[in-house]
Amino acid sequence: HIFILLVYYWKTKFSSKFYFSALFTVEAPQSLYTVEYGNNVTLECTFPVNGKLKFKDLGHSDFKGRIKLLKENLNLGQSLLQITDVKLRDAGDYRCLIEYGGADYKTIHLKVKAPYRIITPGAVSTGHNEWKLTCQSEGYPEAEVIWQNRDYEDLSDKANTRYESGSDQLYLVTSTLTIKSGIDEIFYCTFWNKELKKYLCC
Repeated sequence: HIFILLVYYWKTKFSSKFYFSALFTVEAPQSLYTVEYGNNVTLECTFPVNGKLKFKDLGHSDFKGRIKLLKENLNLGQSLLQITDVKLRDAGDYRCLIEYGGADYKTIHLKVKAPYRIITPGAVSTGHNEWKLTCQSEGYPEAEVIWQNRDYEDLSDKANTRYESGSDQLYLVTSTLTIKSGIDEIFYCTFWNKELKKYLCC
């Protein structure tokens, strides 16, 4: 017998459940994937293969561009969904539904993190021993900016931090500290991403 294989992937916002026969089961070797913004990820689900199969390409519009269903291992009972250049909007639950004689599905959760990686510093003289210092970086979610001098005294309450919606849902964070200081003083700005529990210091 040759069975027609139908593979569906879709992103869902709801927790609805479907009930299928237990005679055919789909498995997800990994139910949670965590990937950094801009990287690639491949979601996997497996199913039993009995005899020959014929794959019917549904040509779903959601699978154009960055998202692609890899077909090479379907004969081995392995269904792979590849997402390249991952965006924040790709995060969420994905359902892998397979019809092959019977039908079953598994839900896979994709988590996307976007740590602050590069700080762009700036310093402008606004008068005699007066300076406007800036630090700017991009990431997600909103980060707290901590300012300190060379003695690690906290100056954050004297700074002004602005949050703007940047590219691809990232936050563009700009923090400005106006101080009176000699030219030989040292200041540090640190981006603290509370959700990811990560520091980035310049």
